[in-house]
Amino acid sequence: MTEQRVATNFKSFLRTLTVIHFAMIGGLIMMTVVFMTSNKLGSLSFTQEPFEFLIPALLIGGIFIGKFIAKVILTKEIQNKVLRQKLGIYQTAHIVRVAPIEGIGFFAAITYSTTNNLFFLLIAGIAILIMFTLIPTKEKIENAIPISAEDQVYLRNPEKNFE
Repeated sequence: MTEQRVATNFKSFLRTLTVIHFAMIGGLIMMTVVFMTSNKLGSLSFTQEPFEFLIPALLIGGIFIGKFIAKVILTKEIQNKVLRQKLGIYQTAHIVRVAPIEGIGFFAAITYSTTNNLFFLLIAGIAILIMFTLIPTKEKIENAIPISAEDQVYLRNPEKNFE
């Protein structure tokens, strides 16, 4: 089993998490573009088939469930940890928050490829836009995890190595 490489400073942590996030967005964008260009562009219609209700409901549910689970992960015993451990927990929580949105976006894109209904491509596009609003930033991380006085040193100087 390979050992996970731990970030040496806040700047490398944020860069790593941003790369992971953009990889998730990029995969969804690539799949959507491939399905969009492989077939003749379909039409936008609402035929009241079950998937037309299910996929938007799943997207909305995925947003709230991901946010809820991420909040549970972030509140569970994070107070007494050092910054490096807090950031590892935040990374897990962030991936858990974004993964359901990405999954529903993939499901919508695949459904578009089978039905040729642009409604599902629109849902995949909405999932992509939501993921863009969740791009990790220093401010979002500071607001999500409790920051102690010792942690402030590393956040003010992001290139300072963790001890």
